[in-house]
Amino acid sequence: MNPYQLHMPHWPKPLGAEPPGTPSARARQLLTKLGHPERRLPPVVHVGGTKGKGSTIAFLRAMLEAAGYKVHAYTSPHIARFNERILLAGHDIGDDRLYEVMEETRVAAGDVAVGFFDATTAAAMLAFAAEPADILLMEMGLGGMLDATNIVDNPLLTILTTISYDHMEYMGTTLPSIAAFEAGLMKPRVPCVVSYQHESIHHVLKEAAAAIHVPLHQYGIHWRTQRAQEGWVYADAHGEASLPLPALLGSHQFVNAGNAIAALTLMEHFDVSPKHIVEGLRTAQWKGRLERMPAALLPEGCELWFDGGHNMAAAQAIAFFVAEHWQDKPFYLIFGTTQGKDITSILEPFASLVQGIYAVGVKSEPKSYTPQVITKMAKPLLEVTPEDSLHDALHDIMAREQKPFRALVFGSLYLYLEAKAV
Repeated sequence: MNPYQLHMPHWPKPLGAEPPGTPSARARQLLTKLGHPERRLPPVVHVGGTKGKGSTIAFLRAMLEAAGYKVHAYTSPHIARFNERILLAGHDIGDDRLYEVMEETRVAAGDVAVGFFDATTAAAMLAFAAEPADILLMEMGLGGMLDATNIVDNPLLTILTTISYDHMEYMGTTLPSIAAFEAGLMKPRVPCVVSYQHESIHHVLKEAAAAIHVPLHQYGIHWRTQRAQEGWVYADAHGEASLPLPALLGSHQFVNAGNAIAALTLMEHFDVSPKHIVEGLRTAQWKGRLERMPAALLPEGCELWFDGGHNMAAAQAIAFFVAEHWQDKPFYLIFGTTQGKDITSILEPFASLVQGIYAVGVKSEPKSYTPQVITKMAKPLLEVTPEDSLHDALHDIMAREQKPFRALVFGSLYLYLEAKAV
């Protein structure tokens, strides 16, 4: 049995919201009881932002591993098993070790109410501190100043991926307010790689950096990426490098790969050559990002794809890819997501590209929108058909479409296993 399933239901209920402007007080309190494993970590690259965090870590990990380095990584959410969140020197944490660190964390918490992400982050810190590695790549959860991962006070560097609309119930409803929240990732005098950003938030990030003397390494100023005829180009003050297409699909991945390369240029004590960068581009893997599913159910010539994008920026990136590469077959979208998302802004980029949009529930996530709610929220701008399941949606498409088609399951990552089982 997964130790998370065994122990977490018996923990006290989580505390309420924490005061603004501070890192997770619960995580700090718990880590103090555990003897501060966060102070015994290898050098940390801390990655925040809205879109591209996981892909940036995937590229950076692949490039570092190509150069022979041992890499820890902390990412979320998982797709199949909780173990995926904690990568120890290149491998998912084993069940026995996960059990041990979760149990040690539970005992240390005692009767103190601890939130899910606070507890699992503390357990991950125990695992990372105990196993040797050259570097830890750590992804923020919610993001910004209140995130449990923000207990790491002295990272090697930080990365802010593209900031967009997400978690607005916590971060605010405007891009500048979200950017101000996400800027809580920055640490005094620690370099920060800043990815492509909307022009409305540049001043917010610059002001936040100036206040604590953070050297910024910004897209469009210090480095950039550009599509080329047979690949893409990364450029900075040292010159230009022509690079092959990344293993991860979509032109938005040029920027995510660029985030990784920009970070490597600031990591003076890590020797990663152009050869290692190319190898990392070709071998990087990240489940659930424009991934083709086996789909034995579908007739010959039909394709089923999956992408776990769940916000407006991700939708825009995937819609651009569809417009650029997927005009050879009728295209259908099957969508399901957790509550709190702006349904219209996520679906609207696909409006002119699809033959039909189908809404499904996310069976493994109780806090997901029902197909009927998604349909209602999308009206009157978009016509959406509610379906009881992914299978029902595909059968409806097969009954409707006479030609080979392409369907994309999009939205919650928790739809991944259902899509893979088709």
